[in-house]
Amino acid sequence: MTTELGSNISAPELKAKGVTKPKTVRIVLEENDNIPPTGLFVGENGRGYLIRAGEEVELPLGVIEILTNATQAVPTVDPQSLQVVGYREKSLYPFRVVQKKME
Repeated sequence: MTTELGSNISAPELKAKGVTKPKTVRIVLEENDNIPPTGLFVGENGRGYLIRAGEEVELPLGVIEILTNATQAVPTVDPQSLQVVGYREKSLYPFRVVQKKME
């Protein structure tokens, strides 16, 4: 007898079969001009996630790593000469981690 993973299988049964649920983190994606109004699409290991800015969402660690590593170079300007003296990395999609509420 075969069943599809995730249908009506309990967590202990999945663990017995060697399938573990990926660890997840609850975040809120901060609003910025780099995120379309419909949300930010992120793909990881063949799965797609549509993340809307300002809404809490629970994501696997792989998606969190993608958001963390998405950076852009912004110029550093000398305040006296107003010349670009270098570049620094800035997060393209800033987010904050939301702690689960204690019940």
